[in-house]
This record gives sequence, structure tokens and C-alpha cells, in this order.
Amino acid sequence: MENPGGKMPGKRVPLIPGQIYHIYNRAIAGNLLFRDDRNYVYFLSRTAKYLPQAAGLLAYCLMPNHYHFILKIQNEEFSRAMQKLALSYVLAYNKVYNQNGHLFQGVFQRKQVNDLNYLLHLSRYIHLNPVKAKLAAHPEDWDFSSYQGYIGLRDPDIFDPLPILNIICDQPKASQARKRECYRNFIQEWDFDYMEFKIKK
Repeated sequence: MENPGGKMPGKRVPLIPGQIYHIYNRAIAGNLLFRDDRNYVYFLSRTAKYLPQAAGLLAYCLMPNHYHFILKIQNEEFSRAMQKLALSYVLAYNKVYNQNGHLFQGVFQRKQVNDLNYLLHLSRYIHLNPVKAKLAAHPEDWDFSSYQGYIGLRDPDIFDPLPILNIICDQPKASQARKRECYRNFIQEWDFDYMEFKIKK
């Protein structure tokens, strides 16, 4: 969240329309962003309300104390849309839990994604977050990520998996089912140490 009172950023990665970014943030001081299922659902409803006007969401994962988005920025209203999303969530969260003050750890973080191979590994990294954190035995068991939509267990709603599915399976005549199968196989080939190296390079 680009919020009043948060930490002032240093040099920021520019947000360029037409480019893909990894956007992420976490709760301040070890707090939780999401205490129960209703919080996750409400955050996604705010995402559906504010984000489409400024960015196309390709993948996401919400975790108890942080979130990840992979998205393609559409216009210069993106930072404002993220501010509206975060502020609306914080106001509702504080009202429900009878608290005041900031919830997010300063401004949202961003990394530009310029390489298709990196994009694939990033999508795998965020979809496997719940498994690595021991919140789920399998990525499809976690309801608050886009992975279920990637493999056909539910319809994509606020996100579009096709750009990434088309990379993992670039056969011109491949069916949606085949693309989903390719992505599932890609996810199942995880190696957490290798993934950490790829993401932090």
C-alpha cells in the first residue's frame, strides 16, 4: 500500500504501462493481514473492485501475513488503484477488529519481470508458498491463490492464467486441458532451494 505514514521509499522501480511486475506486501510488525477466511474473501473483493481499472492480474497468492500479485500494468492509475485497494481493506479490517493505525509494512514492493523463464518460476514460487509454509500439503488445497484456476478446479474470476499457460505450453493447437496439465506438471517439479535461487537472483 502506498499509504500515509508508511516508510518512505528509496529509489523505486518505475511502474511502466504494458510491463509485468511482481507486487507484494506484508503486515507491519509481525501482525496478520488475514485472520480468517472472511478476510481473504474481502481482500479479493476489493482487488476485483479496484485493480481491473489499472492492471491485469495474472496470478496471486494470499498468505496469513503477506500477499503476492503478478500483474501487467495497463495505465498510470496503478499506484492509485493499489492505494484504494489497501485503504479500503485497512479501514474494514480495523473496524472489524476494533483497532487503529497502519496494517501494511509501508508501500507495496515491486519487481519488474522482464524474462519469460523468470515469470514462470515466479508463478510457481508464489503458488507453492502455502506448501512451503506448511499451510497446505498441495498447492491446490489452498483456496486463496490462483492455482486452482490454473489447473481447472475453478473458473478464473479476477485473474487471467492464459499468458502464463501459453508460455508453459506453446503448442499452437494445444487445448486448455493440455495447457493446464503442463502447468500442473511444472508445479509438481518443484525444488525449493532452486526456486529461492531463481527468485532472488
